[in-house]
Amino acid sequence: DDDDDDDGNDLDAQLARITATSSLDAVATLRRSTRYTEHMTAIGAAGGLDPEHEGAPRTEEQRKAEYGLIVSTNQLVVEVDEEVRRVHRYLTELYGKKFPELAELVPGPVDYARTVQRIANETDMTLVELNDLLPSATVMVVSVTASTTSGQPLSEADLGEALRACDEVLALEEAKASLLRFVELRMSRTAPNLTVLVGSRLAAQLMGIAGGLLELSRIPGCNIQVLGKEKRALSGFSSVAAMPHTGIIFNADIVQDMDPAFRRKALRGLSAKVALAARCDAYGQSPDGSAGETFRAQLSHKHEKITEPQQARTKKALPVPDERPSRKRGGRRQRKLKERLATTEMMKQVNKRSFGTVAADYDDEAQGLDLGMLSEKDGGSMRMPPPKRKAPSQPQGPKKRAVSAGSGGATNGLASSLVFTPVQGLELVDPGRKVEEANKKWFDTSSGFLSATPRPK
Repeated sequence: DDDDDDDGNDLDAQLARITATSSLDAVATLRRSTRYTEHMTAIGAAGGLDPEHEGAPRTEEQRKAEYGLIVSTNQLVVEVDEEVRRVHRYLTELYGKKFPELAELVPGPVDYARTVQRIANETDMTLVELNDLLPSATVMVVSVTASTTSGQPLSEADLGEALRACDEVLALEEAKASLLRFVELRMSRTAPNLTVLVGSRLAAQLMGIAGGLLELSRIPGCNIQVLGKEKRALSGFSSVAAMPHTGIIFNADIVQDMDPAFRRKALRGLSAKVALAARCDAYGQSPDGSAGETFRAQLSHKHEKITEPQQARTKKALPVPDERPSRKRGGRRQRKLKERLATTEMMKQVNKRSFGTVAADYDDEAQGLDLGMLSEKDGGSMRMPPPKRKAPSQPQGPKKRAVSAGSGGATNGLASSLVFTPVQGLELVDPGRKVEEANKKWFDTSSGFLSATPRPK
């Protein structure tokens, strides 16, 4: 029996331990810690959120102490964010029994806690006013989903625990805002270049997310671009409205002043300059903020070049014509080119028109799209020019003189004094004598009349 009692006591202790670890006190421990209390006391001693305290004269030791307090404040902001995520996860698991779809519809921890406080154990959503907490589209989706949810009302104990978790989330968010406000009021001395570039509020938020100025200087520009990005519920809208790859520096004035079409490009340029400004501040360069002013002027000049309208094309005047004729290239190659591109004889005939002929009513001939002088009614034939024949070349020089000397002078060089006779064969005669004998025979006064008709044999 004693053994059974010991086993029962051990089981009760285990159940009590499980219940204790699953309670809100086991999850949310930061605000009750000694370090958190001492840090908030140190902030109050350093001037707290008093704007008048920022310009008070300080010694070097006080400045170092203040910088250490700012660094520890940034680290505490990171811890507060982690605490908010843990409490939000605990709250979603607890309130999921009542409304399991609400965690997807309202992903933000603060909005979720305020919505849970407003809905509580109510089943009729028409009695719950959410328009001052959520956008109208999200309110409509939440109302429709709550009317068809499979959840059941919570018990009094679970509802009280859920409401305590909501209060814890809101208290942590308020503490985070106070810490960031403290850092923001002292950013002009801690990070002057970063403050000039993006403003004190965004500079404090960036340092809070990164965990300090030195940690921020080690982050590349492409990652600074998405620092502080929060998940948003699209509620059926396009993913374009979610603005992917955009962090808190998207809210900087130098980005918001741009046209919406160029804000992404401005965001990439600003994130690179933020990385450079953080490195300047982390290593003590340009304590007067001149580097931040230079970076901002460069971005402004680049934005002006991006947004300026394109210049219209200017119409250039034609050059003054030269009165002298242009020099034409001559030679055999140009002559061959002109001959190849010249108008053919056929096209010349096509381009000619005959007058006094009757055209058709309305066809190609009426429009002038006919064959001209090559058509059938105009003969349909084409007179081709005779081909050009090259004359035989004449002998020149000594060869010509030799030919003319051998021909006898008066003759053309084709006559010869050698004749063939039936009696003696080859005989050398005088050509002039043969002409005289013929003249005496036919044209002599004493020869009488002779008939040229051949006599019959």
